Amino acid sequence: PQITPDERYRELDSHAQNESEIQEDVPISRKIANFLKLAYNEIRENISIYLLIIVYLCVCVMNKLLAKRTLKKIGNYSFVTSETHNCICMVVFFALYFMFGRRVMSAKERHRNFGVQFLLISLLDACSVIIAFIGLTRTTGNIQSFVMQLSIPINMF
Repeated sequence: PQITPDERYRELDSHAQNESEIQEDVPISRKIANFLKLAYNEIRENISIYLLIIVYLCVCVMNKLLAKRTLKKIGNYSFVTSETHNCICMVVFFALYFMFGRRVMSAKERHRNFGVQFLLISLLDACSVIIAFIGLTRTTGNIQSFVMQLSIPINMF
């Protein structure tokens, strides 16, 4: 099968006029300019996804901090409240992505499966809540920390 170049990077590929530019004698300023242009194009194409991820992480971290400070006397209630709020946030962000992501046709074509992937990752994160809750309530000491580590690969996925 023949490999077709990605449309987004066609302009960057056109910067290399001939074979000599690809070799080591290209000035460092040209390499930096090409890298910055590539980074700018990537960020411009996917800005909504990056903002969604940043907002989600900020909400999760701040919610955990606030829940720990205000509800720490009630035992595991702060943990349950925090994780429930995270699950609600995932559903809200999933809905926001579909509402605002459908306006741009090219982004919809490029990321047509992103919404389903985001929902599956959210469900995996909800599963990590169950794993972490069992780790906090049913185990102690080293076993507790080991069970808590099981949720890390799910969150990293």
